[in-house]
Amino acid sequence: MTGQKLRLLREYRNYSQVYIADQLGITQNAYSRIENNQTRLTADRLEKLAAILNVSLMELLSEKEPVIQFSETTATPPPAKDEHWKEMIENTRQLYGQVICSKDEKIAHLENEISFLRKERDRIMRLLEKLTEGMPMLIGASS
Repeated sequence: MTGQKLRLLREYRNYSQVYIADQLGITQNAYSRIENNQTRLTADRLEKLAAILNVSLMELLSEKEPVIQFSETTATPPPAKDEHWKEMIENTRQLYGQVICSKDEKIAHLENEISFLRKERDRIMRLLEKLTEGMPMLIGASS
């Protein structure tokens, strides 16, 4: 969750990964691994990130969504950021819609497969019953 929160806060502040990496004294690739939760963060680096992103360390580490704090000069986000967020929200909605549709299709496919397998099981059970009914005659005839 920390990487995702870092990305959200970085993008909200309109900072690039290169900018954050420079502030931390690391490469952009190294910072990218942090946002992708591929690198563990040290306490020192977490403190630096919290300062760069203007959030408390506790807020950065919490599981809750980040609370964006505005300074007096940025009481409301610029319109470009509003449009950016609206676009991100719409893209996320579309993505969730696609995921849900895909899952619904998979569920329907699996339900059909279960139904088919149940019918096959019943058919095989009936066949086995017929075979076992005829077994005593076969056994008796061979004696």
